[in-house]
Amino acid sequence: AAARGRPVERVQSVLVVSDVEKVQSQGVDRAEKDVVLSLLSISFAPGEDGTGRIDLTLAGDGAIALEVEALEVTLEDVTRPYLAPSRHAPEHPET
Repeated sequence: AAARGRPVERVQSVLVVSDVEKVQSQGVDRAEKDVVLSLLSISFAPGEDGTGRIDLTLAGDGAIALEVEALEVTLEDVTRPYLAPSRHAPEHPET
């Protein structure tokens, strides 16, 4: 957006992962049900017969690992785009 002279925008979304068999987390307080987590990356390691592990990397050194029966993930926007508070696009190093 910034390269095209448009304002940098954000949108809040909900990530739904189906067919989850096991959840592990680090740096996430599961008691805080209304907290908004900032997702930085998603990776998938396939297992046998369509199973696998989804790793979610969160801002602030948080992480969530999901053992899944199948890869079934939906990402849905739940707000309209709004102006990014920083007015800058994030810069993340390539991994």
